[in-house]
Amino acid sequence: MDKLPLTWETMAARAGKGAAPLATTPTVNPIYQTSVFTFESLDQVDAAFAGQPGGYVYSRIHNPNHAVLETTLAELEGGEAAVVVASGMAAIQITCLAHLQAGDRMLVTRDCYGGTQVQFLQEFTRFGIKVDLVDFSDLEMVAKELDAGARLVYLETISNPLMKLVDIKAISKLAHDYGALVVVDNTFASPYVCQPLQLGADLVVHSLTKYINGHSDVMGGVVIGSGELLQSIRRVATNLGPTPSPFDNWLILRGVKTLALRMERHCANAQELAEMLAAHPAVLSVHYPGLTTAVDHEPALRQFCQGFGGMLSFEVTGGTEGAEEVMRALRLIDLVPSLAGVTTTVSHPAKTSHRGLSETERAALGIGDGLIRLSVGIEAVSDLKADLGQALDLLLA
Repeated sequence: MDKLPLTWETMAARAGKGAAPLATTPTVNPIYQTSVFTFESLDQVDAAFAGQPGGYVYSRIHNPNHAVLETTLAELEGGEAAVVVASGMAAIQITCLAHLQAGDRMLVTRDCYGGTQVQFLQEFTRFGIKVDLVDFSDLEMVAKELDAGARLVYLETISNPLMKLVDIKAISKLAHDYGALVVVDNTFASPYVCQPLQLGADLVVHSLTKYINGHSDVMGGVVIGSGELLQSIRRVATNLGPTPSPFDNWLILRGVKTLALRMERHCANAQELAEMLAAHPAVLSVHYPGLTTAVDHEPALRQFCQGFGGMLSFEVTGGTEGAEEVMRALRLIDLVPSLAGVTTTVSHPAKTSHRGLSETERAALGIGDGLIRLSVGIEAVSDLKADLGQALDLLLA
């Protein structure tokens, strides 16, 4: 087809379009930084809307960077499909709203992440969804609650901030006996440590902001499960629009490439630090499933693929004042209200992740004012021990 003679203004507006066709394949998946895609015919439009592989219409609906990341994460968790969104909270929202409606009831682990609990109790209840917090360590109580009716059961692989575990296999069997879906937040573990779908869960969610990306520089979330269950979730994601940018997905995929290496170091460092903290006289308690003395050590051995994770918490003497003195004295470890980056950080759950709960509610969960959460990085563990040791020693002076 002959080219039309174009004015300078038209050439400027269309600059670069189709100017660099590829004869070789990029080694790294490129960033498809486009909001829309061009079609050659109405038949091609029909095929794309019908779900033709590689047929993209609008990046709020889908984008090649979304697709590559979704395929990768589904494979890592042993699922059939995945839907990537802009944050972990968005992943929780679309998962639950796709399978719940007004009048439905959901059971939620009693000690789930504070932000998740606030979303359920403040937002979901406004839509007529009934939310009940349940102690999932009590299987008889779980069975009783399921018998009273529940459409969905929501739990976490490792709780925040006390690192508690529940029996995912037993909970999943009970829930399925009563016709309920099981959703597991696997953020604290990552697929390296645990794969809940293999233990009977129906759906797994992650905050990709944490271990899967691992570099504290991007936000993202994902839900993974069967293709059938993901259909309604993708519909809700498309309609509500919590879509991440192509660049964010590209960054997360880059982080995935080193996930195994990072998790191996996270787990090894956390194990050594937990043992060191457990022996320090200024530390009242340590919460880490890798400790042989931990209540959840045996369940961890049954449920975890490898390692015990990179998260732990410990309570120091002196309550809030003691915790603040320790955190102020740290020279290497920063106070950061998030987790799972390559550098080690601390946070104070009562003033960060669980500040939305009352003092009474926190006390009922066992979250004391002297509790410090430690997200263990990949640095040399000797440096981390030295920093924590000198800070804790100040409480003994």
